[in-house]
Parts: sequence; C-alpha cells; structure tokens
Amino acid sequence: MDKKQRIILTMLELVVEQGVHATPMSQVAKEASVAVGTIYHYFNNKEQIIEEIYSMICQDFGVVLMANLPEENLKEQYEIMWLNLYNYFIGNPLAFKFMEFVGVPPIITPEIRRKNIPHFVNIKEFFLAGILSKELRDVNLRLMLQITFGNVISAARLKFKGELEMNDKQINDALQMSWDCIKNNDPS
Repeated sequence: MDKKQRIILTMLELVVEQGVHATPMSQVAKEASVAVGTIYHYFNNKEQIIEEIYSMICQDFGVVLMANLPEENLKEQYEIMWLNLYNYFIGNPLAFKFMEFVGVPPIITPEIRRKNIPHFVNIKEFFLAGILSKELRDVNLRLMLQITFGNVISAARLKFKGELEMNDKQINDALQMSWDCIKNNDPS
C-alpha cells in the first residue's frame, strides 16, 4: 500500500471511530506512519481527504450494485442489487459507518454530492426503466431510491448493532418487504 492509500485508509478508520473534527492531521500522520508534510503533498486539507473517501465509496456503490445482474427479470435484478449493497455494507463496515456518520450534510456538501452523481447513473436508469415499463410504482425517483436504499441500510444497522442476527430468512424478509414497497401492484 502506498503512502496516499495509507493516509486515506487511516483517515477513514479515525473519522469513523472518533469523528471528523476530533481527528487532527497530526494523528492521521502518526497512525499512517507518514510525515504531516506528506499528507499535504497529496491533499490540500482534511476536507479533501474526506471528499476522496466519499467519492471512492460512491464509485464502489455504482459498480457493486450493478454487478452480476441477470439480463431480464426486473424483480431478480432488484433482488441482486439489494443483496449486492447489503453484502457490500456487511463486508465493508468502515464504508457503511463512514456513509452513516460522515457522508451526510453538512460534512458532505451538495456540491460534492453533485460531483458523484455520475457514479449512480446506471442505478437511476434501472429504476426509471422499471417505472416506464410499469413494473415499478410511478413515484418520485428520489423517493423510490431513498425507500430502497433506506431499507438496505436499516437491515445492515440491525446486524451491526446486534439487534437481529440477519439470518437468511430475515434478509429475505427485508428484501421482500423492500420489493413490496416499490413494485407496481396495478401494472395496467
């Protein structure tokens, strides 16, 4: 791992553990085994590192969600997307916690969010196609995305907090409830 990657990973670990404002650059440098000047060689400030972490995770989302989708059946595609995101969160707890605690306003500004929209174009197109084909409810796209991903986030939270085991049955129940929220019950 090169120095830049160590700085990014260290910042990720520290801000998830103790928060952005409680993470001084001197601590990042010490934990990453680099000089403070080395950090400023790669980044202008702490906010730029946070932005890079946010962008990396958004890029991961865009790739992970759309991985291994079957060609046809929208419901099966949705199920794979849902499980892809859930498994990504469970396998990457730092990314999950970062997005929960750091990847939100005011730390992540609307401008930074807009810069990362291209990572989600395929996802938005998937949902729009489902609405246009009348397989999904004809509701505001932002609402549909929030309901879908909020469900995945809630399931991951239950597991991380130890409130539910999130065994196969519970995961499938959460997935089915999520699908039931967005599917079009009247496709006429």
